[in-house]
Amino acid sequence: KTMSLQVLELNDHALVLGNAEGPQVVSPGFVLADDKDLVFGTEAQAQSRLHPNQSHSRFWQDLSLEPLAKGRLPNPRWRHLADLAHGHLNALAQQNGGEQTSTVFSVPGSFSQQQLGILVGIAKQTPLQVNGLVDSALLTAAALPVAKTSLVMQQQLHQTLFSLVELNAGQLRVVETQAVASTGSAQVLDALMHLSTDLFIEQCRFNPQHDAATEQLLYNALPQWLSSQPNGSTLQLDLNADGTAYTAKLTSDSLIAALAPIRSRLLEQLAALRQRAPEAELIACPTLAALPGLHDALRSLGSLSIVAVEQSLAVAHKVSDQLTSGEGLSLHRALNVEAQDTLGPAVAPDNQSSKARESFATATLHAEGGEAAQLLKQLRLGNQPLNSVGNGAVRVELGDGERLVIRAVDSSELTIELSSKHAAASQRGSDGQE
Repeated sequence: KTMSLQVLELNDHALVLGNAEGPQVVSPGFVLADDKDLVFGTEAQAQSRLHPNQSHSRFWQDLSLEPLAKGRLPNPRWRHLADLAHGHLNALAQQNGGEQTSTVFSVPGSFSQQQLGILVGIAKQTPLQVNGLVDSALLTAAALPVAKTSLVMQQQLHQTLFSLVELNAGQLRVVETQAVASTGSAQVLDALMHLSTDLFIEQCRFNPQHDAATEQLLYNALPQWLSSQPNGSTLQLDLNADGTAYTAKLTSDSLIAALAPIRSRLLEQLAALRQRAPEAELIACPTLAALPGLHDALRSLGSLSIVAVEQSLAVAHKVSDQLTSGEGLSLHRALNVEAQDTLGPAVAPDNQSSKARESFATATLHAEGGEAAQLLKQLRLGNQPLNSVGNGAVRVELGDGERLVIRAVDSSELTIELSSKHAAASQRGSDGQE
């Protein structure tokens, strides 16, 4: 049952359909609608600036049955945003082989009851048969090495969700969800489009937004530029347009300054929620953690965990019995967990003792110039490879109940976590020591 179950992470920054082996299909929430066909995902995003009037990217966030304005959907077969969402689900299913599958939908906590009803209705007309609904923030919180109250930050395409997940009497429950508009990955790219355009005009006397084709080139190049040099003080922007090569220099200070308005709105919402839950662990998705200037700001507030979609998918499979049980289809906003236990794949369970294992030291390494996962495979203790526990993590047993876990967060970052069954005592005895 577990192996055949599919999980769909419905975040329009990138919808992810996966199974027990991990993500199988990744597709951003974009659609290009002409008079004959619908094109979805990465292909649609790569043409969104070329055909802005035919491009749609809010059909998941604003999911509804309200007819769109005349001309926005040139084919009468497509009437409203729900038709576009239905088409996207079908496209995902076809990319995944097209066979009918039992699917748990991991949905944003901002979805209304009406939107959940529409989602279930359109999914029934696709191979992705809904077998359970769960708040995606709940799966993220359950992926922590130690279950605890947490504040989960999830960046979507046009907004960021903040969810307070409380641990009480062995149950994790989403108790509050707040959305911060205009702080999504689309707005980040828009801000960087303006900044880089100004730099090309100032340094090269070239305006990359002078026509749609070069604007699309710039838009498509920005993510690659940012990921290729994540730690440099100066970023080199190379753009080939109209048969000419242009180069502009972008300093990290100007990059951080350009994103200050988005960062400020996020930190303001976080501060408000932390007043109600000052001890909550902070959890960020990898896209937020990679936002220039935000990672350091979050670290300064206390303990920060970064949970990738692979970990959420693994949790969903581990608790599939809870998510697919019961009559009807209602949104699961609570999970039963053993106190101080983990549902996530970060640390393998210890069968030697029922005592809780608690983290008391963490560190982050940036794997600049190499893929973090590849570096992870090359780690050795003496001449022996480290013990892989799956999901991009290796483990070292240090003796006396202590364990070291090293995990690849994304392509450029490794996290190291030291945990122990005696963490509380160890922490008291090591205050002020490194």
